[in-house]
Amino acid sequence: MKNRIFLFLQSHLLIYKMDDFRLGSVLALDSSVKARYFNQMWMSVFIWCLFSSAIIYSIAAIIAFTTLRRHYLGRFYSVIILVMGLIIPLSLGLLSSGAIAFVYKHSNFSMVPIHAMMWGVGQTAIHAAVGFTRILATL
Repeated sequence: MKNRIFLFLQSHLLIYKMDDFRLGSVLALDSSVKARYFNQMWMSVFIWCLFSSAIIYSIAAIIAFTTLRRHYLGRFYSVIILVMGLIIPLSLGLLSSGAIAFVYKHSNFSMVPIHAMMWGVGQTAIHAAVGFTRILATL
């Protein structure tokens, strides 16, 4: 009888631990936490997209500022880079993260944090590549 109670409590603690979802655990890549609901998947991918975009565009802004610091108007170009580093994930990142979460949810998949990181960083890499190659300017 005691063994059954112990197994029952242990299984419920395991379920509680897996349902204990936090965005901090997604950023820490804690593999024991899985996103099962649409909003959890959406926010996990979006947070990684925002985080990686902030890092890449901050580095680009620092490079632009150090290169153009003596130019009269060029030094403000780094501010525009930082603003674009926030606008892109807040608009395109939200939409594409929602599409990814929609596919995961309706395919009955759960999302582990490493998948959220790959999707979020992948979005940032594609957004940066499109901005760097200026494909849109040729259309």
